[in-house]
Amino acid sequence: MATLSHEALRLTIERNAPNACDEFYTEMIQATSCLAGGQYESFYLRTAPDVNRLVWQLTCGKAEPLADCASLVAGLGGIGVDINMGCCAPEIFKQGAGIAWMLKPMGETSRMLGNVKKNIGDMRLSVKMRLGDEDYTQEGLFDFCRMLADQGVSQIVLHPRTRKAKFKRSPDYRQAEALKEFLQQNYGETIKLIVNGDIKDAASLCAVQKLVPDADGFMIGRAAVQKPWLFTDLKAALNGETTEKRQINLQKVALDFLDDLKTSQPYDFWISRAHRFFAYYGNNFMFAHYLQTQVFNTKTLDELTAAFLAYFEKQPDEKYKMV
Repeated sequence: MATLSHEALRLTIERNAPNACDEFYTEMIQATSCLAGGQYESFYLRTAPDVNRLVWQLTCGKAEPLADCASLVAGLGGIGVDINMGCCAPEIFKQGAGIAWMLKPMGETSRMLGNVKKNIGDMRLSVKMRLGDEDYTQEGLFDFCRMLADQGVSQIVLHPRTRKAKFKRSPDYRQAEALKEFLQQNYGETIKLIVNGDIKDAASLCAVQKLVPDADGFMIGRAAVQKPWLFTDLKAALNGETTEKRQINLQKVALDFLDDLKTSQPYDFWISRAHRFFAYYGNNFMFAHYLQTQVFNTKTLDELTAAFLAYFEKQPDEKYKMV
């Protein structure tokens, strides 16, 4: 969720689904850059809408900066620190970060986590990960998670795909269920398993829950950008409840998000973050491709706002949506 799960999106989710999201993960914070204190780094450390529901997600290919950065963000409050071991983007992997930590000698990854845990004390240490490389084995996955437990990791977020698996291939939820059974047998309820991957609405959440019935929670990614009101429906579904149909003002949701960008992100990031938002949010509309083309061709936030509003001059009935 790089360039997506920043403060402006978190505010948008909270505004449209109050108190429904239990935890907000930050964007991946590059530890070395954060420690260097560059002109943009303070924006990655913003804590709205609620620092008490915030998880600091860190990335770096080197162990020492991760430990030092963990100490820095721990001083700002929050639930805890998460080390991203799931990102497969080539530029992240080449740095030795993301899923590369799963593929390094286990002792190296173990030492890194031990130093991070030492620096955050009683705060929660979590890891976001995948199954591993294409040649992973279940035994190897369990061994890796045993190491995580030994180093004080108390929450694992599993995206049950391999490093090279694309989104067209379904997640292997059987492995998520097997991992949960392993964790329960060996650690009771002291290590939580959160399942991530392809959850886009209440129906898909319930389908995944049937496959991994003992999962301790579920992480939502890109669907939260398209439908920031979604968490209300998901929380109701987990509680065996249904929500009443309600009307969403699609225009206002987007305009409020764009306003939040102006305070939550540096000026240099406004247009790129807005484009990234509309890559998903634009799919709410009948003529999504047309709208996204108009939006992506803009070079300033004012131009983008004008292009977005112009869409409703042609399609006024799309301003509202029943969900």
